[in-house]
Amino acid sequence: MDWSCVGGDHDASGRTCSQCGGIVCGIVTGGVGIGSFHPEAAVVAGALIPERRTRSLSLFMFGGAMGLALGPIACGAIVTTWGLKSVWILAPLYAGLILILHYVGKPPAKLFERDKTQKPQSLYHMLEGKIPLALFLFMVCSLRLVPNMAMDKLISFILKDQNVSAFQIGLVQSVFLFSASVGMLLMAFRFKSGHEKAFMIACPLLGIPLMLVLGWEGCPTWLMTLLLVPSGLVLWGTSPAMVSYSHQLFPKGGGVASAITMGMAWGGGGMIQAKITSHFVSLGAPHLAFYAIIPCLLLAAIGASALPALSTESNQQNEALETA
Repeated sequence: MDWSCVGGDHDASGRTCSQCGGIVCGIVTGGVGIGSFHPEAAVVAGALIPERRTRSLSLFMFGGAMGLALGPIACGAIVTTWGLKSVWILAPLYAGLILILHYVGKPPAKLFERDKTQKPQSLYHMLEGKIPLALFLFMVCSLRLVPNMAMDKLISFILKDQNVSAFQIGLVQSVFLFSASVGMLLMAFRFKSGHEKAFMIACPLLGIPLMLVLGWEGCPTWLMTLLLVPSGLVLWGTSPAMVSYSHQLFPKGGGVASAITMGMAWGGGGMIQAKITSHFVSLGAPHLAFYAIIPCLLLAAIGASALPALSTESNQQNEALETA
């Protein structure tokens, strides 16, 4: 955010502060709206195929990744053609699509029913008293998601310095996000239950060599674009395993588990990457931010290895169901 409105001409600074305030309010409102439905939506998605929870969550998150992948292309084309102020035309289009999907793809009503005989559970009960473990899981997932939140922004800053158009930047960003979609699709159809923790350990470690190459100052654009494919597959495409792990770790609090791994952790990772990205952008070397992401991935892998293993009994039941 530009804080140059502090001092200087009072009329100009007043207009700039007013614009900044409007942007901040819009971002906060959008973030609250998105964050409000994600946890419960993930619970419903997992409940659709409870014996294959990771697969159902992968399909759910695949849709989100596809939306993120198409977004830069659509916005980049509109901004390049008609300018930034024309992006508002997407709002009525999205609103209409949401209404159509609401009526066409509505899940069974029984998934939303609550047992009225049961008293509302406290947060302590939903987490089975494991509040320190929940906080530790939040920390691990936040570190794990730093590259997910940073990659598209770093791509934008790096390519902008090379005078690449907004549409081309959107295309390169979409390579990373489309790869994430493919990874989630593979998770949906190839993932075997019981390996969630292993994925949470291995995938951050696999991302470290990719960050090393992407942080290289002489990395050509074609190589950077090429490396976004494995980065999207490994770092973003496997994130449903993290959400599924939290659901199985806290079976009595699916909504809270989703809030930790799909809401709070993404926010935590976003706050970490914001500091990293802004620091290196201010130095005029955004590519060096990839090196700063490496300790986050290493700590995430170490933290994931310290998390408790899931119940072997439930894993064996899920394996038998999947084999059948």
